[in-house]
Amino acid sequence: MMKKVVRIAGTGSYLPERVVPNEAFLNHRFFQPDGTPVTDDSETIIRKFSKITGIRERRWIEPQHVTSDLGFFAAKRALESVGADPESVDIIICAQNFGDIAEGTNRGDLIPSVASRIKQKLGIRNPFCVAWDINFGCPAWILGLIQARNWLLTEGGTRALVIGVETLSRVSDPHDRDVMIFADGAGAVLLESGDESGSSGLMNHLTRTDTEIHNRLLKMGRSYGPDEPSENLYVKMDGHRLYEYAIETVPESLAALLRKANLQPSDIRMLLIHQANTKMLESITRRLFRQFGDETWPDDFLPLIVSWMGNNAVASVPVLLDRILRGEEPGYSLKKGDKILLAAVGSGMSVSAMIAEL
Repeated sequence: MMKKVVRIAGTGSYLPERVVPNEAFLNHRFFQPDGTPVTDDSETIIRKFSKITGIRERRWIEPQHVTSDLGFFAAKRALESVGADPESVDIIICAQNFGDIAEGTNRGDLIPSVASRIKQKLGIRNPFCVAWDINFGCPAWILGLIQARNWLLTEGGTRALVIGVETLSRVSDPHDRDVMIFADGAGAVLLESGDESGSSGLMNHLTRTDTEIHNRLLKMGRSYGPDEPSENLYVKMDGHRLYEYAIETVPESLAALLRKANLQPSDIRMLLIHQANTKMLESITRRLFRQFGDETWPDDFLPLIVSWMGNNAVASVPVLLDRILRGEEPGYSLKKGDKILLAAVGSGMSVSAMIAEL
């Protein structure tokens, strides 16, 4: 009897058409956490930001849309990529963090779940297509893959939609320099279960959460702007400590996962990692290869699109995967049988990673 596996059958993504270049922040008034103005002028702030992060522009959600709209667009494209009937989907998992947020507010609407709203927008009438959300920060989409795989292998069913969607621009403090990091978007995969005759599909995975001293590196907090209402909460992060956590913990976790699977970095075609900032991702990759005695990696091992997409957190890995599979990222390509390493780090602090064979 052949072993049952779960594979990535289709992919889809959606990036807003609204492009926000760094120059759009020239007239912003930035403040320190204590409410005092940042002493540098905006031009200097932007220049330093671009040098550190590698980000020159980002995509922000259009005024008429909300989170579930973006998730719906990506999910629809994933289904269309393989001609799948939406009614054939057994489960829908949506990795998201703030719910639907209307233009002009930063208050998230979390009931009903974003996943159930996407199911409704897809027109799925089957009551046994179960839809739920995962709130797990930036690694939530990979955790969604793990949950979907386990469901299909143990509970039955053949198809699952796993969506990652973010509208961070609506929970970003306009007076905090970190507003320039965040972006919006959505990515989705259609998973299918079947026998092992094709590929191994979703393989080994690893997830960890470190809360003892790291649980407040990403949190919600009031605006740094002294005139902003205190009840308005925005995403806040301790950027320096978060960076240190990521470059120490992520390479260690990825190395442990590869060893668990009896693999080396050379067995992996590509690392698709949460698009946070260029410097951090290159440092993570360098430290990973060093654990296996290497100092360099192939030019197309680490695709980076954060420079023009921005950091859309939980959406970034599925967006990146979809764009590469569709041939939309020059210099990067994947084919059937390639092994890829998916990874993300975020609030908690948490890390999640998975090996998949296409």
